[in-house]
Amino acid sequence: MTNILFYLKFLICIIILISPGFTESAIIKDISIPVHRINEFPFIKIADLEKLPNVSYKLQDFESVEINFLGTKINLNNGGSFFRVNDELYHMPLWVEYQNNNFFVPYHGFFRVLEELKLVKSFLDPSKDIVIMDLIKFNITDISFEQRTNGCSIIIHNIGDFNLNSISSTLVKRPGEWLSLTIPWGRLDSSTIVNTKIANPIKKIRISQLPQSGQISFQLKSTVDDVDIKKDEDTNDLLIVIRVDHSENAERIKEIRKKWLLDTIVIDPGHGGKDPGTIGQKGTMEKDIVLDISLKLGAIIEREMGANVIYTRSNDIFVPLWKRTKIANESGGKVFISIHANSTTNHKVSGFETFLLRPGKTDDAIDVAQRENSVISLEENKFSYRDLSYENLILATMAQRVFMKESEFFASAIQKELAKVFNTNNRGVKQAGFQVLVGASMPNVLIETGFLSNSREEKNLNKKGFRKKIARAIFNALVEFKDKYENAIIDE
Repeated sequence: MTNILFYLKFLICIIILISPGFTESAIIKDISIPVHRINEFPFIKIADLEKLPNVSYKLQDFESVEINFLGTKINLNNGGSFFRVNDELYHMPLWVEYQNNNFFVPYHGFFRVLEELKLVKSFLDPSKDIVIMDLIKFNITDISFEQRTNGCSIIIHNIGDFNLNSISSTLVKRPGEWLSLTIPWGRLDSSTIVNTKIANPIKKIRISQLPQSGQISFQLKSTVDDVDIKKDEDTNDLLIVIRVDHSENAERIKEIRKKWLLDTIVIDPGHGGKDPGTIGQKGTMEKDIVLDISLKLGAIIEREMGANVIYTRSNDIFVPLWKRTKIANESGGKVFISIHANSTTNHKVSGFETFLLRPGKTDDAIDVAQRENSVISLEENKFSYRDLSYENLILATMAQRVFMKESEFFASAIQKELAKVFNTNNRGVKQAGFQVLVGASMPNVLIETGFLSNSREEKNLNKKGFRKKIARAIFNALVEFKDKYENAIIDE
């Protein structure tokens, strides 16, 4: 009789597990792993992470380790403070340790990134030297629909706190087309979402789980006039409002398209006034060179593109770094171009390069950022700048990730066009932490037009015709950028 009862209970459990209504929990709560102290700092042993569900790791001798964390690939190197999450690079205040045949990762730097990527919620209990965490298996849990007289609302239920500006979407209008949302670091509960009961004008739902994002696509059944994406601040749910009433929303669509037209360009000539910038061997001041290039560029833009040009300075005055991005944002700028000239202690170094706001990967990129940021010491009213070391630069970069693709394309186009002007070293597109780029709510780049510390490049930069060629090259890159990102919207 006991055996019969046991098999009945076992059969009931199997039926529950395979039934359509059963779904696994999105969050696994209150998992604890031990903390190991190295020089009094809290570290986590990589081997302990493998005890977590859906987490595994693979060692490459004692040099590196690759972790599969809920489908996300994380690569760490022995003695390194940088680590890679899929294709993105992050930085920790301490470095990875290898002791007694085990890898140890600093808790604060490593778990701060995991939390930003919505993989975990964690708490360090110093009294017990343990980390207590909730493992977030899915942060997008369900979808529901609300039918409206002129369309419908799609509610994407989630347990994250996604930045609305980082979510990209396609612009669709016609029947049969797909409205696709790409949500950075979204992890989808596919078994629940695909069984969602849909509403008009949606015909089908399709999902795709990518390494760094979750993509949800909705196929349209009828012509759509307007799509609006919002966020419910109380629940953090994402709301997609689809309207099919053409007459009501025609003007609204025009306004949405107008928002993305490149009608205002912000040009930022570096340094100025009491801040000369770098000074060449012959006494050439960076502030004078870059102001002339900026004014020449602005004149070409106004004359040939017809766009409005905003200068952070148009003469020899000192402008604090924080005020430069404030000017850009308040003017409604669509692109931010910061123009500089380079310098190094090695007078043989030459070339041109364009920078993006990200943690610096190379020593020379970090040196350039430190030199350009040093102007802060000249500011009289001390603005509270965010320390751009370690986690803060990662957070600033993530906040601007919505424009990163556009900034990368523009930076590459600039390097390509400048290569036609310079008979010197193309130093490529680089990444570093520049205060002047932090907070610019638009695609943004910082151009180093040449080395004033190099006598030949100083001589060239002092030539009016050469500076005009640089301005023309940047303008040509801007035209290529405009064609790529604006024409598709105009044609709709």
